[in-house]
Amino acid sequence: MAVADCACGFTELADEEITDHLGLVFEPDDLAGNDGQVHQETSSLTCSCGLIAITTGELDIHFLAVFTPADAVGRDGRKHEAVHAA
Repeated sequence: MAVADCACGFTELADEEITDHLGLVFEPDDLAGNDGQVHQETSSLTCSCGLIAITTGELDIHFLAVFTPADAVGRDGRKHEAVHAA
């Protein structure tokens, strides 16, 4: 089983993956992405921007891409990015 760590010190737990952690620190309250559009799941595997994902992982990747700032600094002022997988 691969375990991912974040630059902030977070380590994946059995019930919280790195994508969950990154979503919490990057997703803005207004759900506006870096492109200015609102991004939220409107139905199973569908984003309000029109993206239809095949898997939940694909949708997670989409949300991380649109919500992660270029400097990877979260709303808490700390840098967040996966640093390794074991």
